Amino acid sequence: MAPEILKQEPYHTSVDWWALGCSIYEMVAGRLPFRDHKEKFIKEEIVRRTLEDECKFEHKNFDALSKDINSLFLKKNIEDRLGCKDEPRMHEFFKSINIPRLEAGLIAPPWLPKPNVVYAKDTGDIRDFSEVKGVEFDAMPISWQQEMIDSRLFDELNNPNRKKAAPEDDDEQKSKSYKFSFAFLFILGLFFRGGYQHDLLLTFSKISSFAFNTRNL
Repeated sequence: MAPEILKQEPYHTSVDWWALGCSIYEMVAGRLPFRDHKEKFIKEEIVRRTLEDECKFEHKNFDALSKDINSLFLKKNIEDRLGCKDEPRMHEFFKSINIPRLEAGLIAPPWLPKPNVVYAKDTGDIRDFSEVKGVEFDAMPISWQQEMIDSRLFDELNNPNRKKAAPEDDDEQKSKSYKFSFAFLFILGLFFRGGYQHDLLLTFSKISSFAFNTRNL
């Protein structure tokens, strides 16, 4: 986080320029600033470094331009930070980019990730992703996600304007309870790797179907 956030001071877009500096640093060095590679860190120590220490550019991938733009984006004083003081797009680091064409969407991205693949070790900790190379595993298939959307399972849960319903009888309450449980299990299944979530939902569907049938006997 930017120093002004850590100090609980009023802030504006200055924190976004700080975040951009952190992103560029991570893309160059494969880790966040104020952290050593694979370091077991304590939160309080990272806060102290962010507030007090100057950022180090020891990784071999840093050149003069990447060092310069990062040092400007990671200025602790807001008035000195690039984006708050000077126009970032005028920096030499962005010289090779045609900004008007980029803003118009006329520049093709150099690489497009596959929509159904997660390029990471573990979806539970995004901060560790950048230190994992060449590891990928299947995410929730897009077709299956679309199937769940088309089933309108979450319409009621996603409606912020839904009104409080009148008291229901036991059968209606049980029906909604099963619906909610199914939705909860679907969300829970997103955290399982591979195809386990699909098997989990199939099992729960069978249990729900059996419960509905026996209830009406």
